[in-house]
Amino acid sequence: MDSLAIKAGRALDVRSGKMMEDVTILVEQGRIAGIGPGVGIPKGTPVVDAGGLTLIPGLHDNHCHLMLEPRNFDELIYKRASAAMALDAWINASKALQSGFTTVRDPGDCDREYGLVDLRKAIDQGKLPGPRVIVAPHFLSPTGGHGDANDFAHDLRMAGIGRIVDGPDGMRKAVREEIKYGAEWIKVFVSGGVLSKGDNPAHSTYTIEEVRAAAEEAHRLGRKITAHAHGAQAIRYCVEAGFDGVEHCTMVDDDTIGLMKRSGTFCVPTLYVLDFLVKEDNGLDLTPDLVEKARVMRNVQRERFRKVVEAGVPVAYGTDIGVFPHGENWRDFSVMVECGMTPLEAIRTATLNSARMNGIDHEVGTLEMGRKADIIGVDGNPVDDVSSLRRVRLVMRDGRIFKTPAE
Repeated sequence: MDSLAIKAGRALDVRSGKMMEDVTILVEQGRIAGIGPGVGIPKGTPVVDAGGLTLIPGLHDNHCHLMLEPRNFDELIYKRASAAMALDAWINASKALQSGFTTVRDPGDCDREYGLVDLRKAIDQGKLPGPRVIVAPHFLSPTGGHGDANDFAHDLRMAGIGRIVDGPDGMRKAVREEIKYGAEWIKVFVSGGVLSKGDNPAHSTYTIEEVRAAAEEAHRLGRKITAHAHGAQAIRYCVEAGFDGVEHCTMVDDDTIGLMKRSGTFCVPTLYVLDFLVKEDNGLDLTPDLVEKARVMRNVQRERFRKVVEAGVPVAYGTDIGVFPHGENWRDFSVMVECGMTPLEAIRTATLNSARMNGIDHEVGTLEMGRKADIIGVDGNPVDDVSSLRRVRLVMRDGRIFKTPAE
């Protein structure tokens, strides 16, 4: 529909932190045309009565593996075709939307083709309903790195879950090909990982020359770049090379925290996922060595993220969902608060900060005149109780309603 109005008990201005009471939001042509307690509603305009809900901007999750699920990864990676992965990704993206996440970024996935790009196009063209999808099609991983098939016999010649890239020239070519086929972001595995065999999360798996080549090529061609980086050296390589963001930042040291603050490099922390990995019966069939790796990493991660928060490093919300169940994108908010953020600061990571990181803050991330009408309604006041973000009762994206309080 061309226009509608939403009436609700309150709405949050995430920029100022102020709460507006008895608010009306007028939506026209998919954008916010009016917001406040005294907004007039043109005659004949449909009205959605959100009752006592709190309206906030649609949320963003910047680390969604839409093609993964918390079950045996070998089956998911090696026993599905690209088309099946893309269909599963759409189902999982729809779960995120129903949970109030109107924008999701998939920073690389297990499809060796470009199913994520096709999914993004189908949603953008209105062929499929879904959230706004931002895509880095593949992980760029070194030989023997986090994205390689390190635990298979050599004579099987198994392809890894990532795109195997070595050397500065190889990196430049891989970045160009990713962009050729539709990448908006480039994702590089710069350290070892938790769920991979034969590598160490503390080690940098690429040289600084390879890391710089990736960043230079991505930026030269007008794209953003991020990295999987747990270890201190890997994180510093990325920040020094000018990466736009770094995922995990598990072992980031104090000097690099200061450098991230000065350079404006975003931290996408993915906090809850390590809690899930150490749970018994999580469906992943992890070997004891991987569980222990996750346990050690979790303890370091919490202490280091508190330092990130204290220093004022820009943080954008990301969960690593797909390793844990889709639709539970809200999980990281409470962990952020446990690590020293206020609920408002945690909300900003998934709204204003995420929009800035993705270069779309002129369109989304706030409830302001002229912005796209990405609006959700939650039961409760999330500034007082961040757990209310799991109780999403209303979802609108680009002025289209996907969930109403009556459902």
